Amino acid sequence: MYPAHLPLAQHLRDSHLQSWTQIGSPGDFFSARDRIEMVRVARDATLCEFCEDRKAALSPNALAGEHLSGSSLPNVIVDMIHRIRTDPGRLTKSWFDRITREISQQEYVEIVSVVNSSVIIDTLHNSLGLGVPTLPTAKPGRPQKSYNTGAVDDGAWLPILATEVAMADTGLPRVPNIARSLGLVPSAVDLFFTTFRPHYALKDIHLSISQAQAEFVASRVSALNECFY
Repeated sequence: MYPAHLPLAQHLRDSHLQSWTQIGSPGDFFSARDRIEMVRVARDATLCEFCEDRKAALSPNALAGEHLSGSSLPNVIVDMIHRIRTDPGRLTKSWFDRITREISQQEYVEIVSVVNSSVIIDTLHNSLGLGVPTLPTAKPGRPQKSYNTGAVDDGAWLPILATEVAMADTGLPRVPNIARSLGLVPSAVDLFFTTFRPHYALKDIHLSISQAQAEFVASRVSALNECFY
């Protein structure tokens, strides 16, 4: 996935290749072809004029239009992906409720995981001047409809991973909230953290910069990306 001459850690190379393979495999609620199509739609969103106009509007609900797409996915999923990719800071509970009247909460979680995992990989490729990687080849198989039946209502928009309230020595929850928020679909947690984990850690970070520098970069990038969390 990455040229051999680049100074990238082997565990990052291995993790991203594993994630790309997972995206090209059947999920719990979508086929491999649908998951690959989600990546293509997320890439289209960065070139979508309607998304640019909506981003500039006072409210994302103020404009009507059509996305750059031509996708085989349902319109509700295309719009969801475009919103997540281009205007995540203005997602609301009412928007989520509207989306999940048309797709299940489990499907919502899987889409979030696939899209955000692909964005991590695409962003690194672009930052290295490689261009986005070729979409994976779809593997055969059917969704298994497996999800966490023990997920709990704990004040979030959807059921989340049940866990004891325990703090790590970093002063933050031992189980990250992002893991809990995807916890309705365990395979979605696995995909996202396989992709994300090589890039960041709360301590003992395996990079050439210090932990304090890593926190500064992470905070700045999150702010620029309008990270809701």
